[in-house]
Amino acid sequence: MHLFLLLLLFIRVSTFELSNSATERDALLKVMESWKVNYTTWVGNDPCSGWEGVRCNNLGRVTYLNLSNTGIVGPVPEEITALQYLEVLDLCNPRYGVKPQLNAVSGDLAPLGSLIHLRDLNVSFNDITLDSFPSAVFNLRNLVSLRIDNLRIAGPLPKELVGLTKLKYMYLANNSLTGPIPPEYGNMKSLQEISLWNNNLESKIPPEFGNLLNLTYLNLHECNLYGGLPQELGNCRNMDSMSLYGNSLTGIIPDSWKNMNKLRILWLHRNQLTKYFPEWLPSLPSLYNVSLDYNLLYGPVANFPNASLKIISFTCNYFSGTAPTAPPPLVLNFTGNCFDPIDNNNKIRCQQQYYDCSAYLKELPNGSCPRCPGLQSLEDPKTCVCTLISPVSETSSSKGKLVGSILGVGAFLLIMVLLWFLYKWYMKSTKPFEDLWYGPEGVIRYHVEDIVTATDNFHSRHEIGAGGFGKVYYAVLDGKEVAIKRANSSSIQSTSGFRNEVVLLSRLHHVNLVRLLGFCEGEGIQILVYEYMSNGNLFTMLFKRKTSLSWLTRLDIAIGVAHGLEYLHTFADPPVIHRDVKPSNVLLDNNLVAKLSDFGISKVAPGFDSEMPTRPCGTAGYIDPQYVLTEQLTSASDVYSFGVVLLELVTGHKSIDNARIDGQNLVEWVAVKLSSEGPESVVDKRLGNDYPKQIFHDIIRLGLDCAAFKSGERPSMKAVVTILDACRWSVATDVSVPNDAESSIVNEGGHSHGVVVGDQDMEKTAESLERFSTDAMSVVLPR
Repeated sequence: MHLFLLLLLFIRVSTFELSNSATERDALLKVMESWKVNYTTWVGNDPCSGWEGVRCNNLGRVTYLNLSNTGIVGPVPEEITALQYLEVLDLCNPRYGVKPQLNAVSGDLAPLGSLIHLRDLNVSFNDITLDSFPSAVFNLRNLVSLRIDNLRIAGPLPKELVGLTKLKYMYLANNSLTGPIPPEYGNMKSLQEISLWNNNLESKIPPEFGNLLNLTYLNLHECNLYGGLPQELGNCRNMDSMSLYGNSLTGIIPDSWKNMNKLRILWLHRNQLTKYFPEWLPSLPSLYNVSLDYNLLYGPVANFPNASLKIISFTCNYFSGTAPTAPPPLVLNFTGNCFDPIDNNNKIRCQQQYYDCSAYLKELPNGSCPRCPGLQSLEDPKTCVCTLISPVSETSSSKGKLVGSILGVGAFLLIMVLLWFLYKWYMKSTKPFEDLWYGPEGVIRYHVEDIVTATDNFHSRHEIGAGGFGKVYYAVLDGKEVAIKRANSSSIQSTSGFRNEVVLLSRLHHVNLVRLLGFCEGEGIQILVYEYMSNGNLFTMLFKRKTSLSWLTRLDIAIGVAHGLEYLHTFADPPVIHRDVKPSNVLLDNNLVAKLSDFGISKVAPGFDSEMPTRPCGTAGYIDPQYVLTEQLTSASDVYSFGVVLLELVTGHKSIDNARIDGQNLVEWVAVKLSSEGPESVVDKRLGNDYPKQIFHDIIRLGLDCAAFKSGERPSMKAVVTILDACRWSVATDVSVPNDAESSIVNEGGHSHGVVVGDQDMEKTAESLERFSTDAMSVVLPR
């Protein structure tokens, strides 16, 4: 009898398992049909028996599905909801092997919301474009690893992620997400790795991150962060790698960070940190790689006895006294500082905006703070931390709302009467009522009188440039340095056209785009007010200066331009084609960060001139040849122009040069020289031999690919960004790089001002690559 019951139970369980297996098989086949999955092994009745990319548990339920690098296209099929026991779903694009079949998953990921057992979700590098974070993720309470990075997701960072209490790995990098960073993330006690780089967060680093005691990896580079470095992060004693570079962080490096005894990699370069070099920093027992370049640090620097430290770079600061020394194999780079004997040329070499050595060392060590970055003001004179200038504080805003509510009812009738009289008066006036337009939120409408006063009635001494839109003037408005672009007579648009332009430009926010601050319009006047770029444009820096940009600065500029174009093409809504990518439209801020200008502005110019934009499609030497043939302008046209700029950065040659014997066209000249004489024959001679040859060879080929004659043969800007970022991170994690690795300026003889002590042939460790990379074309990518 017992045997009979056991047999019945076995039959029922087997039937149940077969039924479930059939359901999941049918679901997978529907997924295959919808996504056109290219798996030839998906045959037979049992998906647990050898189906590629599928794994099952002991009960025959599908728990693992890997469709990465399969060329799937389109939204997530509803049929995937039948895989109720799925724990791992990998839909990402490949790590860039040979001829990958790129995935292009799209849509809001809604069907995934029912897969409540998911522990690992990866949709990186797909074609997902959303105005807000996919809410389906909030249902996945068992998630341990979440990768929704390198996509086109906009909107604020969601607080709802706090509900994912098991989450250890959160990768949301390289999207268009906005801040602030929710302080509630500090309650996600399981978090070990956070990657938010290259989002426009415009946020402080939450001090609540100090509650994340398991945190080992924090990557917030190029997120438009401001404020200070939280001392609370010193509580994160398991921290291994921290990348905060390329922001507007101010203040000191907190002493509490000396508690991070496991810290190996610390990248704080290209911020505006100040005060003294932390004496405890070289003594951190695990420290391997430190970058403090392009900050405002000062004071003496001790020697470096730390045996684990292999790379330390603090070029272009204001350190003084005796230059430090270090034992081999430590690579030490401190060019562009104020060590004895003091050389005030550091202001020129490092392109410092405000101070040379003497001025800085006279003012700052006496208790003063350096100037705050643009649009920031001093918050704490003791630590020199700055914060964003806010026209209305949160408190006063709340009070204003309360007062407005109380007085609203009583004032309503009075307002209506006033509006009626205003309407009658404006109907009689010569100006149309529409002139009261104040523009989109976040953009200031300036009075004509203020602009005229600030520029001394557009006096020539204020003029700093000219383009197809009109002349550009330097001015100071509301205490901020600005660039004022006044439309010439041929660029004046209709009132509605100009206002549409302002609305479009106000929506474009990226660290590599020049930011629109305001506008002004009046009778025959149309003006755009932008943030001021103190280092001018790339054309002047590359072709008209006696000093030359270092190879690393050229690479950083190329990466910045590429990121800006990628944003315009893939993240802007609607997408924007720049139409006139060229060195004179690449502006450089006080840290030599590249920012694209003149995007989205209609241009009309007579004729076809090498110095003037043509009809509305660009400048001679940078114009897509397919546009000339078809008059069709696409994002690939920008890619072509970028390819030419990339070749200019590498070669130091202009796109069109009548003095070039081998021909005027730079693309053809490079292709011929590359074929006949090799890559070294086209690299700018001013760089000497101090550049990474393999990386430059790859960049030359990338430039030629971008400038391919047929638009279909050119890569997308997204692919370009991936390759260039990989090159940059390869440099950053490789200690066997040339002497000027972090020096921005080299002299005419091609010799670096850098100082390197130790063996430069040391190989990078596998652990370092693993922590800061994914394998991409044999070079390093940021996570």
